[in-house]
Amino acid sequence: MDIHAPHQPVHSWRDFFTHIVIITIGLFLALMLEAGVDWLHHRHVVHQARENIHLELEDNHIAARKDLVLIDKNIQLQKDNIAAIHGLMSDGEKFRGSVTNTFAFDSPETSAWHSARDTGALGYMPYQEVQRYSDIYSIGEFVQRTAIETAEHDFLAEAPFKMGYDAGKLPPDSYAQLLHDNAAIEIQLETLRQIVQQFDDACVAELKR
Repeated sequence: MDIHAPHQPVHSWRDFFTHIVIITIGLFLALMLEAGVDWLHHRHVVHQARENIHLELEDNHIAARKDLVLIDKNIQLQKDNIAAIHGLMSDGEKFRGSVTNTFAFDSPETSAWHSARDTGALGYMPYQEVQRYSDIYSIGEFVQRTAIETAEHDFLAEAPFKMGYDAGKLPPDSYAQLLHDNAAIEIQLETLRQIVQQFDDACVAELKR
């Protein structure tokens, strides 16, 4: 913003005040124009951030519904594993069955939320709106952490079968460990299911606003 001295000499107080008024009006108009440009820019940033978050929440809702189905299948798999382990304990040589530890999960997306935070868009949104988003994504992060922990425990539960023994001739304490680990995983899966359901409910509630 440039301010220039008057091109013609000032001969009276009237000329002086006239120039002051002209400069003041010019400054005011320039500042208003700059503020208007900033306002339009901030409005565009907020609109884009809201749209991206809305789309991301829709994707997370779809993923959560799929995850609930996968979790239910995995819970049933743990129940089948426990039944199979009991079968191995009682009649290992003749038992025909399997113990399978696997984990499939579609983690929540957070890129739109992080982008809105990093670009400063959240600073131009109403506090209550930002708080709603923050609460939803906090649950999503909890879902992610819990899913990772559950997957790690699920895969490690196979350790007794990797020790070189025949599946029907494991040491007695290995069967006990298998039962404990698979039962613990079942509990973790049930907990994860509740968290995913809570996350999905929060996404749906926000999408309906």
